[in-house]
Amino acid sequence: MRPQTSRIRLTGRSVRIAPNAHSVESQCPRQFSHRPPRLLLVSHRSLPRPQLPFLYPSGAYPSNTQLSRLFSISANQKKFIKETARETVKWTLLIFFATSCFSIASLGILSERQERAFPSPHEWSLITRFRFRRGKWWQVPENNEEEGFPNWARVYDELERALKRLENADKDGAGLREQEEGGLLVPGVGKTGYDLTAKSEEWRQGYYEVLMGMATAAERLEGWVTTKSRRYIWAPEFVPSPTNPRPKATLPSQLPIPDEEYRIPAADVPETFYLKIITSNGFTTHQRMTAALGYADWLAFKKLPDSAEEMYKWALDIALSGLPIPDHSSVIDSKSHVLSSTAPKELITPNVVFAATNLATFHASQGHTTTALPILVSLLRARLAADPAPPKPLAKPQDSSLMGTVLSLLHEPEYPALPPTGDEALLRRVEDRCEEAALKSYIGEILFAVATSPSGRTQGLSWVRDAVSTAKTAQLDVPSIQSNPTLRKKCEQCEEVGLEAWGKMMTYLAAEAREKHESLESSVMKKLWWKLWPGATQKLREEVVDREGEEEGVVMRLNKLRGKMLKEEYEEMDRKYARTFVF
Repeated sequence: MRPQTSRIRLTGRSVRIAPNAHSVESQCPRQFSHRPPRLLLVSHRSLPRPQLPFLYPSGAYPSNTQLSRLFSISANQKKFIKETARETVKWTLLIFFATSCFSIASLGILSERQERAFPSPHEWSLITRFRFRRGKWWQVPENNEEEGFPNWARVYDELERALKRLENADKDGAGLREQEEGGLLVPGVGKTGYDLTAKSEEWRQGYYEVLMGMATAAERLEGWVTTKSRRYIWAPEFVPSPTNPRPKATLPSQLPIPDEEYRIPAADVPETFYLKIITSNGFTTHQRMTAALGYADWLAFKKLPDSAEEMYKWALDIALSGLPIPDHSSVIDSKSHVLSSTAPKELITPNVVFAATNLATFHASQGHTTTALPILVSLLRARLAADPAPPKPLAKPQDSSLMGTVLSLLHEPEYPALPPTGDEALLRRVEDRCEEAALKSYIGEILFAVATSPSGRTQGLSWVRDAVSTAKTAQLDVPSIQSNPTLRKKCEQCEEVGLEAWGKMMTYLAAEAREKHESLESSVMKKLWWKLWPGATQKLREEVVDREGEEEGVVMRLNKLRGKMLKEEYEEMDRKYARTFVF
């Protein structure tokens, strides 16, 4: 035990503390607070309490030691960072490599599908074939998701790039040369037409498709403007011109139209490409004739009937130039353009029939019925008198097995057979029944329009009825038409035109019979007429009822057919838009 000691009592004066008596004790660091406490317990021990570095106040800024300790990395941390960086780089490279391979494979598959849908000549370079396929692909409306219709500006741009490479002697135009004789100089267009005889038939077919595609796009882009960069394009309604003095304002999201000095046409005039085909040496008769008819249709659309008629006649002359005889008077009359009934069958070619049909249709649209009717009758006679075509050979079935599919993907598809030149003899095929129905419908409409007697109108009506029956029979009885959606739709359109004409004729005849019946009943000699011929009014009344009933039946058939066609069109659109890409 601690020994007892006596308590010593000190006087108040003896216990005086100097003012700075606690200064020695205050030098002992206070590690728990920056501020001195009110009560301070001082230890009587000789040694102070152990001091720890982290209990010292660090001040306003950390020291260098603390900073170095803060950013110091241990060995385990270094190992973890290295492994993480190594794995990150590895997986990034693997993902990038897999994504690149997938993108390249997708592009290759898409390009392969485009090649099978829009075949291009194998002798073309890869870039030219790629541009050609893209130009064809953008012409499909369903492939333009933003617009919903073909983007003709994009089509023209892609085909123009392909055309420049085809006409460049250093790229795909080797062997292409200017014509020494026969070249045509067109004002505003320049010299047109090349000598293509040194190129293969596949090359010429592809070159023809490029020019026709550019002509079609140029027709849609008439009046559109762009700049030299060709990144943006403006419609005609936004372009100020003498025919459009008050143009529309562009939308806020669109760029304003540039000044006139920076504007250039978005496409060349269509005749540039049509005339290049017509005047080139090496195209087939059918290709040159088709280009001439396309140009004639464009002139007719621009309301230039005289120029259009001359171009239709030029197309007929091109078709006749493919015949093996120099004198064509034995085949067709040079003035009336009526096919001779005594012409040899081998001289009646599909080109001549097609060009003459377009010329007759143009005359009928211009109201020249007396000129168009003999041509149409002679064309129908030539089609009906043509020899029947031999049956088509069965197509080779495609190998649908897994190995066959893989081999077909690895093997480049063959270029399809070139279309006929059109200079061979005309043959009557079952697929051409709709063409015969169309000619009958045209003849019936003209006969009904120019008839001055009831017998003439009855004759025209019978022709139209026969045309509708021919088109309906072709749809139901010809297997090749039933299995081909394009031919079936064409026959449905021909039947629709015939039913519409039939309905209008019956409306006219029913109104005529009704007017005759009403005039007879309101006549002053009504009672006397009944006494002489009691069944006269009854016969007229029955005629009115029959014609009105036939009119109602035709209208019902027409509405039913149009409903069917509209349903098929919607189903086809659903099937197309359900696919990612349409070919």
